Amino acid sequence: MRRSLELSARILVSIGLLALIASKIPFEAFRKSLAEVDLLPMLVSYLFIPLMGYIDANRTKVMTDLQGLTLSVGAICRIGFITSFYSLFLPGHLAGGVVRWHRLQRQDKKPAEAFAIILFGRTLSTIVSVAIGLACWALDPLARQRPIYGWLLAGLLVGLLGLYTLLFTSGRARAIARWLFIGPWVPQFAAGKLEKVLASAAKFEHLSGRRLAPTIALMVTSELLGVVSFYLVSIAVHMDLSLISVGWTRAYVNIVTLVPVSMLGMGVREGSLIVMLRTYGIAPALALSYSVLLLTRTIVLGLLGGCCEAWNILRAKGGLIPGRAP
Repeated sequence: MRRSLELSARILVSIGLLALIASKIPFEAFRKSLAEVDLLPMLVSYLFIPLMGYIDANRTKVMTDLQGLTLSVGAICRIGFITSFYSLFLPGHLAGGVVRWHRLQRQDKKPAEAFAIILFGRTLSTIVSVAIGLACWALDPLARQRPIYGWLLAGLLVGLLGLYTLLFTSGRARAIARWLFIGPWVPQFAAGKLEKVLASAAKFEHLSGRRLAPTIALMVTSELLGVVSFYLVSIAVHMDLSLISVGWTRAYVNIVTLVPVSMLGMGVREGSLIVMLRTYGIAPALALSYSVLLLTRTIVLGLLGGCCEAWNILRAKGGLIPGRAP
């Protein structure tokens, strides 16, 4: 019942925001900009989706090995795609994260370790995304005329680095775990679960520089491919944006769509892009078209995940490979 209410609320928020945006934008201008989309750059941008998924699976493999999980790169890649598929129907990234956690942990029955992997990976990847966004903002003369965007990214980066330091360096995770376990303010059951997660998170302290550097390099590569992919979409919709302009606006899009207030970030994504792209004098109708095309990338990723899930189901029914699919 509660999940149904949350889903209904987010659908209503999306509908409300989209209705507000639609009331301010001439429909004919929006229709015309979509009609003039160049399909070739759009199709090329779609090709980046499986490549980025494969790169993300390789950097996640480093984390699963450290936590003692036996998943292959291919299995991790499919789990990422399948998570995107279910995220099309679930309310927000947090719900999708539950699907990802369930799939990561079920082969080796290590739920705490899987949760720590997701927490570490999300924290580190968000740090990389925000850092690249901040660098792009700093390199963009027009963007620097709106210092509020730079200050917000800088503040978020400092906060994320603080969280990373707190959880994944210098034994602090274990200290927090002991504090939670002995404290009367946390229920014993919850404290026990949190202690296991934080103890697993503490293992990332032993991730040597030799292993952490390639992981970060893979994250940077994935983020840069994401920037190029967004840039290709801007070309498809005939927007006069540079790569660095796309770099910092994409960072904001990734951040605002993490906030669990709407379905697939609809309404929030469109509104934020309309506001940010005013920096470059881009008309709201064109910014809205750009946002809609970005949404199609999310749908394509979800459909790819749906194909992976269908393959898993058929494999299980046919008994082609023993054991449960990831």
